[in-house]
Amino acid sequence: MPQVEVLKIFLASPSDVAKERDYVIEVIEEINRTIAPSKGVILEVVSSKHTFPGYGQDGQSVLNKQIGTMKEYEIFLGIMWSRVGTPTQRAPSGTIEEFKRAVRANKSHEKPEIWFYFRKLEAHLDTKEKLEQAQKVVTFKKEVQRKALTHDYNSPSNFRDRFRQDISLWLNARPNKTSRPRTAAVNRTKKLSVTPTNSQPPTEGENKQKKSISTSPAVDNKRKPSTTSTTKKRSPAGSRSTTRTTTSISSSGAWVMLNDNFFLTQSVETQSVETQANQTVTLHISPTNSEQQAALRKLQPEQSYNKKQIAYAYQDDAAMMQVESVLSQSIKGKTIFILTLSRVPSSQRSSSMEIINFNGYSAAQIAELRARLLLLNETPSIPEKNNLSQINSLVEGGYNNAVNIKKNIFPDLWKKVKIPPSNFLSHARLVAVYYLKMSWTVEEILELKLGPIKDNVMSVQFRGQRKSPYINQEPAVIQFKGTCPLNG
Repeated sequence: MPQVEVLKIFLASPSDVAKERDYVIEVIEEINRTIAPSKGVILEVVSSKHTFPGYGQDGQSVLNKQIGTMKEYEIFLGIMWSRVGTPTQRAPSGTIEEFKRAVRANKSHEKPEIWFYFRKLEAHLDTKEKLEQAQKVVTFKKEVQRKALTHDYNSPSNFRDRFRQDISLWLNARPNKTSRPRTAAVNRTKKLSVTPTNSQPPTEGENKQKKSISTSPAVDNKRKPSTTSTTKKRSPAGSRSTTRTTTSISSSGAWVMLNDNFFLTQSVETQSVETQANQTVTLHISPTNSEQQAALRKLQPEQSYNKKQIAYAYQDDAAMMQVESVLSQSIKGKTIFILTLSRVPSSQRSSSMEIINFNGYSAAQIAELRARLLLLNETPSIPEKNNLSQINSLVEGGYNNAVNIKKNIFPDLWKKVKIPPSNFLSHARLVAVYYLKMSWTVEEILELKLGPIKDNVMSVQFRGQRKSPYINQEPAVIQFKGTCPLNG
């Protein structure tokens, strides 16, 4: 059986970007659950946090020895904000010394690749020490940029999204290794992925139980049998294999949904997905085959007055979009499509149009029934015979929605899209985000975790925030978890 290749990433940064460091670990663990297994690799993060006590010329020299030679690493990942860090005997800081070691290794061995991210400086530098540190960052950044392409970002979450895109594109550009059982890669992930020093804090949903919507016992008793029994179902003969398994995902990464097609966005000097102040979106996409190229070309408006409208979803955003332009360019023989999209105003509406209360069901309770139908395939059973059709109509989408929710969307996608389970989860998450937001079930996706998939049954964990109908009222939060059978 072929061995899983371990690709090491060295993470270097001062102490003021601790959140970004945690996001690196989070993103790498996500990649190890999704893209990496299909590539036959596992990513491992190494940093100064993973060293032990020692004695030598100075502390940094002891750390250097434990780190090993930089040629062992595929990527040197540097992050800097307003501090360069503590000086060493050989450099202005430990981070800069590690960077210089990586540069020497790159010149000699063409490894590691050097990636550097700089967080934009804030104006509030109120002490002499802060000003000196910030000036050192500016000086160092200019030195790096003489020979490197760096990326600036505005906030830790902005860094997370950018790094996720960059590492996904980098890994997808690598040739696939010989195919092997996916479970082997999953087991290696558990052994090799580095976890943060501090344990993960409780989820927002655990801390805000008081704000989450609690459907009345009467509503709970009116649903189909609980999802626990659903996991015991087995697929009928002739259906897809019941042995397919995968881990879970909480993000769709660099994938974007355009109508029924899914594309990996491509970073080209700027961000691969840019949203302007006027909510215009620019996408950079590098198609992987002729079918994808044809699908992108078909989006080109035929006349300026008759532009096409398409369904769009990226990460936790979704909308009906109008295609303003489709351009293509060739970079080193690789075709890149640049799409400019604008939001269709008629597809956006206010949830205040919803009925606040109908026959004892609040708008939030009806929205939860809708979310359960979409994500868990739970069909609401309403005993009030006289009002059954009205309530079902509200559950399916209410009035003036861009989409209606008549059934669970995952089984059709599972049958239609013949892709690895990891990619299926990314695609399914985008479709779910689109329907959740375009049916105005929720305004914001706080958590949408899909997987693992076992015996053709997918685990689902969801938390979403609705728009408050009144300015002085806290928005309701819908949350639940369960399982969804993928064979319908």
